[in-house]
Amino acid sequence: MKKAFLSLILIAIASLCIAQEIPQEIIDQIETYIEDGENEEADILNLYERLLSFYNAPLNINTLTYDEIKELGMLSDIQITDILNHRDIFGNFLSIEEIQTIPSIQTDLARILQYFLWVKDSNKMQLSIPQMLKQSNNELYLKASQIVQDKKGYIPNEDGETKYLGDKNRVFLRWRNSFSTNQRMGIILEKDSGEEIFKSTKNAGFDYLTFHYYLKDYSNLIKEIAVGDYTLSFGQGLISHNSFGSGKSAYVSNVRKGGRVVRPYNSVQENSFYRGAATTLRIHEDIDLSIYGSHANRDGNALTVIDTIDPENPVVESFSSFQLSGNHRTASEKEDQGTIAVSSYGASLQYSKPNFGIAINTLANNFNGSLDRSDKLYNKYRYRGDHLHNASIDYNYRYRNFNFFGESAISSTDNGTAHIVGALVGLSRKFSTTLMYRNYNRSYNSINPNGFGEGTNVNNEVGFYMGIEYRIDRKWTVRAYADYWKHPWLRFNVSRPSSGKEYLLRIDYYLKRKLLIYAQYTHENKLADYSTVSRLIKNTGFQKRHRLRLNVDNTISKELKLRSRLEFSRFENPIEQSYGVLLYQDVIYKPQSSPLSLSTRIAYFDTDDFDSRIYAFENSVLYEFSILSYFNQGIRYYINARYKATRALTIEFRLAQTKYSRTGMVSDPNSAYLIEAISSGNEQIIGNQKTELKMQLRYKF
Repeated sequence: MKKAFLSLILIAIASLCIAQEIPQEIIDQIETYIEDGENEEADILNLYERLLSFYNAPLNINTLTYDEIKELGMLSDIQITDILNHRDIFGNFLSIEEIQTIPSIQTDLARILQYFLWVKDSNKMQLSIPQMLKQSNNELYLKASQIVQDKKGYIPNEDGETKYLGDKNRVFLRWRNSFSTNQRMGIILEKDSGEEIFKSTKNAGFDYLTFHYYLKDYSNLIKEIAVGDYTLSFGQGLISHNSFGSGKSAYVSNVRKGGRVVRPYNSVQENSFYRGAATTLRIHEDIDLSIYGSHANRDGNALTVIDTIDPENPVVESFSSFQLSGNHRTASEKEDQGTIAVSSYGASLQYSKPNFGIAINTLANNFNGSLDRSDKLYNKYRYRGDHLHNASIDYNYRYRNFNFFGESAISSTDNGTAHIVGALVGLSRKFSTTLMYRNYNRSYNSINPNGFGEGTNVNNEVGFYMGIEYRIDRKWTVRAYADYWKHPWLRFNVSRPSSGKEYLLRIDYYLKRKLLIYAQYTHENKLADYSTVSRLIKNTGFQKRHRLRLNVDNTISKELKLRSRLEFSRFENPIEQSYGVLLYQDVIYKPQSSPLSLSTRIAYFDTDDFDSRIYAFENSVLYEFSILSYFNQGIRYYINARYKATRALTIEFRLAQTKYSRTGMVSDPNSAYLIEAISSGNEQIIGNQKTELKMQLRYKF
């Protein structure tokens, strides 16, 4: 994790277009995902895009496959299997309300699904591309935000120079065009805080630009076409996958990945897309062929550069690593921008029947320079050189309440291999279990993996996972999982082979459309390096984390909802212990007769250090939310106001402030005294307050 204070992690996601509320299932997965120490940021704007498109053009439940239902992102594997089994046994759904008869789907979830699923006779596209463009919908978003207090990077030195090249405003511009789920286009322009704007003609004067055009189910031959920026998803993510939420979370059976191979890219993460063209062709009723090619520039730490006549386009001979932050605020960060050219190509051949599927996937990546990692011992088996090739075979088989799936992959680095197999079993109408085994060789490498495990790197890990879910009745549900793993080789900050285990227990009480109460306990125990009391010597020992949470969601009326949470954390290693507590109250008020709606929170937190931090979800402007890392001691509040000025125009404003009662102390250059400060380095703020302002305009036409 970064040592500096974690600022708000902005992530975009779809909220329900009627209620403007994010389903609790997704919120819980987000919080669990962020709590994983290797996932400081999780950007799921693509999930927002998919949900919004499904809302505008609901999917036909009588023709959906497993992968298409999986793309909704809010159903567990057991629930998806139950829907498919219901259709197999009783025939096509006569109405969408019939979904409420499936035992694993609660009433509120069934009500939400009715916004995205429906029953109809035909799902074929009849219009031409020009006709779809003519009848499409457009949305334009303009968002600006900033931290009010000046950070050290913006303060001039004695020579009048600042570390950050740009101002502190973050600016976001997005245009979205869509016709049903079949045709989508979009452009995103973004400038992060501290970055320059309109200083060059590149990317229309913004630091980042992404564009996509996506055509889906256009004919019997063309299943999908993507031009511009897109993502690739294979099997269980051993090579590449753009899924979210298919991992360890309170929804213990939601572990299998799915969805289409090619998807449009709509994210503000600047180093995780393919740029070029991709297509999936239906070459037979049961056989699809995906072909893709990409050439994209990614940020990286260049080690040696060959001088050229054009200083704007240096030739990189070698580089030490990829940079994933997407920040280009300082001169050194600008030097890393787009220095590594990555050319990618490959194909995927998929054979699928209603209850069985198998696919062969390939992906080759070539770099314009040679990757030359540091000589640290944990890097011994990580790939080096100017190319990396992968291939895999993935498969799935479903029979009644049994769902078996897996993937096996190889890489071009020292014959590296990776394997994962899993089974989802519904033992009764109330009880289900999930089993998964993974074995990722220390020599296996991939450039964009997203597999199940303690991390997403799909490397140097062997583990076994078991989850159970028991629906006692319509009100009570118990979920639990246990995960055991080991790392046969060294890892970053772990100087010897290591192991770990993690447990979760959650009990839900649900009262139809009124009340959701859950208690959740998580325990993790894994080997890691730690500093001795003198801070000069590092030892290796087991560190333990405990988290206990009580959450209450109370729907008072259609206009008023209250959310309360109390959470405790405890961290310990062989020489120290630390504790944390978080208490917050949310009020969400949305009068149906008024164009103005409000949501607000007040929170108190007290943690001994960063190790005992607590993460929590925050509401934000439309189609965006924040995940904050609460640590240290203080009070935080925010208020979001949304005003629907006309049918086409929506205006939103957000004010969020954290006031610390315990901060760090630094020297005052103007006196001999110490003064309060937040964070460190260029992000340092003098004082004990951090205030964020944000405004967003949305115009539909």
